[in-house]
Amino acid sequence: MRPSLVLLIEVLFGLILLTTPVRADFDSGLMAYSSGDFDTAAREFSILAKGGDKEGQYYMGLLYEEGQGVARQFDSAEKCYTKAAKQGYLDAYFALGELYLHQPGNKKDRVSAYYWLEMAAKHGHPRGMDEFLRNQKAMTPDEISQAKKAAMNLP
Repeated sequence: MRPSLVLLIEVLFGLILLTTPVRADFDSGLMAYSSGDFDTAAREFSILAKGGDKEGQYYMGLLYEEGQGVARQFDSAEKCYTKAAKQGYLDAYFALGELYLHQPGNKKDRVSAYYWLEMAAKHGHPRGMDEFLRNQKAMTPDEISQAKKAAMNLP
């Protein structure tokens, strides 16, 4: 076998070995999340999120939003969801839209919600269109105009 082919096989095998534990960490985090072990889920998803994994970022957002395994922090949830959304994670689009509609203290940011719910709807989230239309009906014409202008500046 040629040395370059051997090297290529070794590199590919090494990459497979490196990516397998990452998936295992996600699976462990998801299993912990599903069983209500939020401390373990937060540990697993935090590692993934810090490494740029969009699913890990999304689930960390969920944990921050609900205060499960970590302190409840809407700003941290927003940051996590945004990172996942910028990588095209469909559920993060929807989660951001909902987060902007249901912030603590009865604060609503319908303009930001408009963009993210529209993204969810356009990309086929099962509840995206319904929530987008519900939000849009509750908006003033000025808010809709602002949302459309803001959407032109977002990714």
